[in-house]
Amino acid sequence: MSQRGTLKKISLVAAGCSLTCGILTFGATLWFWQTGAKQIITGSLGATTFFFFSAAIVLYEMSRPLPPLPPEDKPPPAA
Repeated sequence: MSQRGTLKKISLVAAGCSLTCGILTFGATLWFWQTGAKQIITGSLGATTFFFFSAAIVLYEMSRPLPPLPPEDKPPPAA
C-alpha cells in the first residue's frame, strides 16, 4: 500500500484543522440562533460552517494516497 508523502500529510493536517473550525463555527451558529442574535450573524456563521466542512472534505480527498498503477502490458516481440 502506498504511503502519504509530505504534502499529503500537510493536507491531512489542514483537513483536520478545517473540520475542527467547522465544528466550532457550527456550535457558534447554533448558539447565536438560539439566543436570537441578528440574522446576518447567524447566516454568516452558517456559510462559514459550510465552507469549513466542504474544505475539510476537499483537503481530505487531496491527502489520500494514490492507488498503485497496474503493470504495463509489454508489446509482443516483433517478427
